[in-house]
Amino acid sequence: MKKITTVLLAFLFIAQGLYAQSDTILNRYRQYLFATLKVNGNVDELVTSLNANGQWSDIDYQDQERGGWKPLIHMKRLRDLALAYSYPGSPFFQEARVRQSINMALDHWLLHRYKCPNWWHNEIGVPQQMRDVIILFRPELTSKRMEGALEVLAQYQIHPNTTGANLTWTADLGLHYGLLTNDAALAQRCRDLIVHEIEINTADGVQPDYSFHQHDKRLQMYQYGAAFLLENIRLAWELRNTSLAFPKDKLTLLTDFLVKGWQWMTRGINTVPGTMDRSASRIDALHSADVRPLLPYLIDLVPERENELTVIAQHQNGNGALNGFAYYPYSDFTAYQQKDFSFFLKTISTRTLATESINSENLKGHLLNSGDAYMIHDGKEYFNLMPVWNWEYLPGITSFKGADRMVRKPFVGSVGNGKQGFTSMDYLLESKDRSRSISAKKSWFCYDNKVICLVADLRGKGVDTAYTVMDQSRWNNKVCVNTSRNILAEGNHSFAELKWVYHRNFLYAPLTRVAGEVQLHSVTGEWTTINASEVAPPVNEKLFMPLLLHESLSGGAAFGYLMTYSKSDAAAKRLAKKPGCSIIRNDSLCQSVLFDDGTLMAAFYQKGSFDFNKHRLTVNKPCLIMIVGNKLYASDPQQINNGVEIEIDGKKYSIELPGHGFTTKGVAVNLGSGKGM
Repeated sequence: MKKITTVLLAFLFIAQGLYAQSDTILNRYRQYLFATLKVNGNVDELVTSLNANGQWSDIDYQDQERGGWKPLIHMKRLRDLALAYSYPGSPFFQEARVRQSINMALDHWLLHRYKCPNWWHNEIGVPQQMRDVIILFRPELTSKRMEGALEVLAQYQIHPNTTGANLTWTADLGLHYGLLTNDAALAQRCRDLIVHEIEINTADGVQPDYSFHQHDKRLQMYQYGAAFLLENIRLAWELRNTSLAFPKDKLTLLTDFLVKGWQWMTRGINTVPGTMDRSASRIDALHSADVRPLLPYLIDLVPERENELTVIAQHQNGNGALNGFAYYPYSDFTAYQQKDFSFFLKTISTRTLATESINSENLKGHLLNSGDAYMIHDGKEYFNLMPVWNWEYLPGITSFKGADRMVRKPFVGSVGNGKQGFTSMDYLLESKDRSRSISAKKSWFCYDNKVICLVADLRGKGVDTAYTVMDQSRWNNKVCVNTSRNILAEGNHSFAELKWVYHRNFLYAPLTRVAGEVQLHSVTGEWTTINASEVAPPVNEKLFMPLLLHESLSGGAAFGYLMTYSKSDAAAKRLAKKPGCSIIRNDSLCQSVLFDDGTLMAAFYQKGSFDFNKHRLTVNKPCLIMIVGNKLYASDPQQINNGVEIEIDGKKYSIELPGHGFTTKGVAVNLGSGKGM
């Protein structure tokens, strides 16, 4: 009996402490909303267009769309009005007509309680908006309206199998519901669920390489990953110095996720479709990496890491950039960051999944994750270009007419030392009925401010011709081909030999003799063709697309090309003639590049040997090898081998390979003067 009494008293003590802190936490959230939301400039229009029933006539309240469910617009406008009314800096602060409109719109929702066929809107989307309305408008709510609003907030559901961002969203709602209703046990339970989800795992959530998965093995960095990071930073800031505060190790993980993962998959605030799966089909999606509004809150929480976080803020403000090479083996994603450009590559293997198309989103993205590769300088290259893209010609892919899906294979991986590296992929793309396909070996070598792409053993099954898309980006400057004087006009331009292409400071230069085509077109497109929920005016854009053309695939074609940043077409021409590297081997066995300073990169698809710079290199099994100076780096792209035997000029090295496709630490090697060739 004494023990029970002690436990009860302890619980009451905690509950009383929480009650005392509830207002502090809720007021912090209110201040957060004031600081991060902008007052809608159309408040006058929202007030005057609201009818006597508390509805807006331009909203389809019977809509059954699963993605962009129209009734949610009502709730978003209600929140906009609540912000405009409650924010002291608003020109509509405490205006009676705005208050009346809020009450009318709120009463309408409480009367009808609209439901969507998609659970997410009912259990997360609508409760999120209502939670914010309550927090902002709480002093003005009658007891009846507060009761109704809390009932809508209580639509959240924490399911046993909920993980990742979905769990964070729902538990966040439960936490605030507990604080608003003085339910200490609920608030504590939800806080604990949120904190528990901040961990490294191989299910949904933060992966061991600091990428982010949701919906199984899919990279969702700036969709679900954005919700996970941003909501948790805000929650940690709300709960700081209270009994519900996040443990220090959780704050460390959130910061590491931002520093080691998040910032590497973006240039400033600009990212690429490969980082966000289906949400790339949403308006403004490629700016979803913008974390600037939350950085001051994170700095408050981890002041000891202010310098790192300040640098991220500077980069996102357009000042400076990362420098180095990063690979995320759990997500098959590569980032090569340089002063003047960023290169991003999304591949796929038996360990990751193809892009998803659900809720009428990503309607044309079936070739995403097929080695699509992107070059970004200022972020204007691809932003909101998706409605006019030719999705059969994604940047970086080698494909054919009628290609439908990438066949996932185990040989996909990368080797790097943090400064430079390369990624390789065993490539098989097939038609929907599987009667036609192309296969190849592809590698992307990143070194010395350059990206070298090699394609080897390109063969077709029922396919006579194929193409490689060096880029498909926004055309907004002159395009020179082969000579500085050859400036192209709009249209399709074919070349028996494409030597180099220059556009907006980017050089694309074939390293072998190959035919090509440059397409320059003004194009009009609709967002609804890729995402049924995105109702917006037609998009008028101009597209730049340089292609390499491949015929006679039966013999196993091999070719390569260089991509880099160049400040002038004259410099680009010189670089095209002297790219600073040579192809050592490019066939079904091995793809290898030797750079002028002696750096060697080699992808072995099976055991074998080759000679370079008076040296002979031999490996006893498939692997990826990089030699920089006197250091050798290796990895296992198949993620099945514990080690590899490497022989250089007769000297053997037994290299222990890390698991999960990570790269070894540098192993000292002595190349000497070579064996003499």
